[in-house]
Amino acid sequence: MRFILLILIFFIATPAMAQTPTPSAHPLKDVESKMVRSKEEKKKLQAELKKIESNMSSQRKKLISVAKNIKGNENTLVRLEKNIATKQDEQRRIEAKLTEDKKSISELVLALERIRRIPPEAVMARPDSPLKTAQSTMLLQSILPRVYKRADQLKADLKKLDELIVSLEEDRNKAIVVAKKLQKDQKSLSHMLTKRETIYARTEKDIERQKSQLKAISQQASSLKELVKKIEAKQRREAAARKKKKKSNFRTASVTNKATPIPKTGSAQLPVSGIMAVGYGKTDDIGAVSQGIKIKSRKNALIVAPMGGVVDYAGKFKGYGQIIILKHQKGYHSLIAGFGKIDTAVGRAVVAGEPIGKMASSGGKDAETLYYELRYKGNPVNPSKKISGLK
Repeated sequence: MRFILLILIFFIATPAMAQTPTPSAHPLKDVESKMVRSKEEKKKLQAELKKIESNMSSQRKKLISVAKNIKGNENTLVRLEKNIATKQDEQRRIEAKLTEDKKSISELVLALERIRRIPPEAVMARPDSPLKTAQSTMLLQSILPRVYKRADQLKADLKKLDELIVSLEEDRNKAIVVAKKLQKDQKSLSHMLTKRETIYARTEKDIERQKSQLKAISQQASSLKELVKKIEAKQRREAAARKKKKKSNFRTASVTNKATPIPKTGSAQLPVSGIMAVGYGKTDDIGAVSQGIKIKSRKNALIVAPMGGVVDYAGKFKGYGQIIILKHQKGYHSLIAGFGKIDTAVGRAVVAGEPIGKMASSGGKDAETLYYELRYKGNPVNPSKKISGLK
């Protein structure tokens, strides 16, 4: 009986025991778990960043190499096109001169030839007075050498014209070959730029926000100097905010929120291939002293970063049209204006010679003119301080 009672007590007590709650994990365990997950996420982020940087480095080398070829070919085309234009002007000048002189000279030469063929006996037999005949003979002797000299010049002009036409044809054929190479490189570059955008898209999350903020700043700024100052003030505020966030948060800040380090200046170069239209400190076409340089280039010509830097501004500003402001090391900034298309974005690091855009394909008289201004601590300086051989 006592045994049965014990069994009943056991079965009644078991459900009650089963309902007893299991003690929860210690709060410190949750924190430790979060920290482990944070470290794992950080490792993944760093591995992804390393992979992206490796891809970007490889892609950048290819871009610079192709861009160098394109600039070289564009330079050759600019030179050939200038030669062709000069030779065409010379051809038109010679043709006009020949048209003007050829008829009068040929008529005079024919007349003189007829006179030269008249025998002396016939001249002596003419009814004119001996004095008049002598005067006519002396006049002919004076004119004849000059006439033959002009005839020789006419032959020389004709020969020069023939040589000019042959040279023009050679330059045109060279231009066709270079243009084909250029077209091939441009196609390759377009493909690589698309790939570059794909790589950047994996890390850039706040481009539109940056664009909106910079647009507001550009509307407030009255000059380029003020625009640069406002951008730098914005960057200082963002740096202070990042520092504060890092201190208040045990997790590492997102990669996209970090300030982009400024690349080394590298080998400074002109942003575009072409002919110097206005030099630094020279008077431009409106009579103002230029604070930068103007380069006459080709339509759709490639524009590259003149030195390594970070894109501080990319977009329209006042009367400059589409511009890019690059921040370099040691207090230098580059302003480049005259873009038809911009192929970079705010916050990106670019190295010297890396493609950042193209010239306009059509437009007004300045559609093929690029303006480049170098500033040191906000003040314009001569770009030749950085670009050797530039005058």
